[in-house]
Amino acid sequence: MRHFLNQKIVFIFWMLFITFGAFSQGIHGIDMQIDSELNEDKKNLINAVVAFSNDTKENFTGYLQIVTPEGFKNISGSMIDVEILSGDRFFTPVKILQQGIALAGESDIEFRLLDQNKSVVLTKKLEHKVAENNNLRLASEAPIVYINNPNDSLVLRAVVSNLGNKRQEVTVVFNIPGLVGENNFFEQKGFVEIQKDTVFTFSFIPPPSLLQQTQFTVNVSAMRGVGKELFGNFSVNVQNVSSTQRYNNIQSNTLNYYYQKNSLSTSYRKIGKNTDAYQLIGSGDIDLPAGYLSVKGNIYKSNNQPEPIVTNTYVAYKLDNAEVKIGNISEPLELSLFGRGAQVMISDEDENKSLQIGFVDQNYNLFGKEAITQNGYGIYARGMIGESNSRKNTMGTYIFKDDTFERVKHNIFSTEVQRSLNKGWNINLRLHGALSDYYQANITKPSFATEAQYYGSLKEMKLTGNYYFSTDYFPGNRRGMLQIQQNIQQKLTNGSTVYTNISLANFSPRSYAYKMQLESKNIRIDAGMTLARYKNTGISIGYQNQYETSNSYTNFIQDSGSENNLSMNAHRLIENLSWISGNQKHSVFIGLENGLVKYPYSNKFELQLKANATYTYQWLNLNATYQSGSYFLSEYVSAIQQAKTFERLMVSAAVNRNFLQNKLFVNSGLGYINDFLSGETPSGFLNLKYSPSQKYFLYVNSSWYRYKMTGISSAINANDIFTIEAGITVNFQTKQVSKGKKSRIQALVYYDKNTNNIYDEGDEVASDYFITMNNTSFKTDKNGEFVYSSVPFGIYKIKPTTQGGWFTTERKYQVDTYHTNFEIPLHQSGTVSGKIKYDYDPKKVLDFDPKTGGIVINIFQNGVFVQKAATDDFGNFTTFLQTGTYEVILSENSLLPNTYCDKTTHNITVEAGKITTVPAFVIGVKERKMNIKRFGS
Repeated sequence: MRHFLNQKIVFIFWMLFITFGAFSQGIHGIDMQIDSELNEDKKNLINAVVAFSNDTKENFTGYLQIVTPEGFKNISGSMIDVEILSGDRFFTPVKILQQGIALAGESDIEFRLLDQNKSVVLTKKLEHKVAENNNLRLASEAPIVYINNPNDSLVLRAVVSNLGNKRQEVTVVFNIPGLVGENNFFEQKGFVEIQKDTVFTFSFIPPPSLLQQTQFTVNVSAMRGVGKELFGNFSVNVQNVSSTQRYNNIQSNTLNYYYQKNSLSTSYRKIGKNTDAYQLIGSGDIDLPAGYLSVKGNIYKSNNQPEPIVTNTYVAYKLDNAEVKIGNISEPLELSLFGRGAQVMISDEDENKSLQIGFVDQNYNLFGKEAITQNGYGIYARGMIGESNSRKNTMGTYIFKDDTFERVKHNIFSTEVQRSLNKGWNINLRLHGALSDYYQANITKPSFATEAQYYGSLKEMKLTGNYYFSTDYFPGNRRGMLQIQQNIQQKLTNGSTVYTNISLANFSPRSYAYKMQLESKNIRIDAGMTLARYKNTGISIGYQNQYETSNSYTNFIQDSGSENNLSMNAHRLIENLSWISGNQKHSVFIGLENGLVKYPYSNKFELQLKANATYTYQWLNLNATYQSGSYFLSEYVSAIQQAKTFERLMVSAAVNRNFLQNKLFVNSGLGYINDFLSGETPSGFLNLKYSPSQKYFLYVNSSWYRYKMTGISSAINANDIFTIEAGITVNFQTKQVSKGKKSRIQALVYYDKNTNNIYDEGDEVASDYFITMNNTSFKTDKNGEFVYSSVPFGIYKIKPTTQGGWFTTERKYQVDTYHTNFEIPLHQSGTVSGKIKYDYDPKKVLDFDPKTGGIVINIFQNGVFVQKAATDDFGNFTTFLQTGTYEVILSENSLLPNTYCDKTTHNITVEAGKITTVPAFVIGVKERKMNIKRFGS
């Protein structure tokens, strides 16, 4: 039995050997070799030459058969005749087209040599590697979607096309920005097969908050794979079709959702045990036939105040390029003015030149009982040339202020020039001159101030400078000050950066009304290097020298002697380390400031240290700071008064999280401070915000901390301060406002049966007809009318539409009155259809892939362009035209290279209610020469 089994195994191996030899060698003496290369101009075309040799004594006649895998096309013919003379060689060129559906990876193309009986004589395989193609395309099925019935679902479709050669996992996200306070992100996942389209459908019933709007936007984005790599996005405009609509700028309206202006907030606040406070905050815009009103208010009342405090409250009226504001005025000028007053601002149409004039009475409480000008007043005027040009502008300002506290009247003249030079250099220069009349001291004092700022770069070096000087009696916000700041930053070739920062500040203000002898100086120099990041880690090291001197602290220190100034000088090393995880969820920062300092009344340097560490994880933040030693004179004096060394430890933890599908926001934290002045001070806070809908939200803010008075150590003397605030904010419906004049448009749409463009006898109103004006759509009522209100003056365009065989051409209307009436005639239309077709020899055009979709067809009437159409994927096109004679012209610019059309124009006559067929446009293909490689024997 065992002997019989061995014989069987030997017989099987012998048969395999004979078969393999026959398969690989075929007829002894006949051989086949394949030489292939890729076409540099067309990467998807494989050029191959098959070489045959016949070493036998007989001629060979047969066929070459090429078997291609899916995704490849043999364009040289399925069966190629082969005739090899005895002792000769034979060559034949082969072209194989790699199509888009070819799978990524290794593919085998099989070459078979057949005899006259089509039996396999010889077989060879050509290995070809197909590169991976991840090309995906996202498109919208319809860029505009209409809501006809508010009770129906809104359906949006996104089409994802896989133009590559690999099955793709895709995530499509639909976002509705208008759904504030609600879940406005909707995600769908799916797979898209090779060279296939997949439609992702999103349907929902619009809530009342969206149905109240004439139009809103849905943003759609698509991502590839598990890593969610973004490959496309688009926006769909959803229009609520109605016969009566109000003008709405969709871009401005979208921004209003994030910067809500029409809202009202009211709250109650409990501070400690004895203070109760109430607050009302609101703002809103009111659209008017000409311009609009902007209203803002803030009213605060506590039980410890005899009257309510009203701040940041005003009414502003805006019309075209002019604005008038009455109420609380706050202007951040060189000499600040804030309080009750009025302001007027005008500008030219280009908003390039502007003038602003205002009056302020220097009382911050709008409803205060003090009489106008009792606390002084101010007048200002500011003009600007080049306001809309950030690269080149000039401004001039005049300020008059009657300061009753200093018993002085100031007059300040200012000019400012801003210029942007070549290569990113920017310069800003300011010059202020003042004349002050101290009427109590009977002194008139001139003064001035000047400032220069610049930034720019020299190759890899960035320079920034800020220089300011004012005389001691200059009445601006920065009186008696010299300030110099210079920053230099140089980027190195290895990605590192070196920097130097120099800061000098001298402060010595003077006044004739108050005794001011303050003199202080602060000099700080920083230099260091930020190393190039290594993976997720960043390191910077530096040196800091700080020198501070002042005469303002000697009165706080006993036995200070005759020395008027205190000074300290410090030398420190600055080390920073930062790290961010690869998924961006974790981050760590550690900073150290350590060195030596020489304090006042000391001849030796002492150690000082400040350390800061921060850890962040998405919704969690932890921070710890420790300081030993005074870093400023103010800290040093405070420690000397307590006869202690300055030492402080601060620790805090905070969380920020959303719950209940982003309806509940929680912000909470704990803190702990232990220093020489207040001892141990724990604290905590909890803020809650609940938004059940976009119309309103509720909030609760609370905080608690404990402190002890200096020098009192008994726990019974500890003070606890607990504050809690609860309130509600109501968001009113946001409507687009315009600062221009506005009109109410009433339009009549009718069937113009006698084609005279006048609504007269025999014509009929067009009810339930869809009309689009600019980007807003209407559906006429039973009387054929629609109303468009609050429309800013301008030019509005009716877009061409076709419905029920009736057609409207594109028309423009000038809207320049408060009430506008116009008529829109409809004419009976005819249908025009046509197609394109190709005429070529595929054997002579080996690598041609015909294009059928997207061929442009232009339509003219009497030499005037009317409209254009485009062919679909089957080469057909259809459009609707008013009755008449037209020229239909194929645009040769939309054809593929090396293609042509001999007859590009056809004349047609369109009749109402009939289909007119355009003769087919025949497209030819230029023939290419075939290059055949020949080899010697």
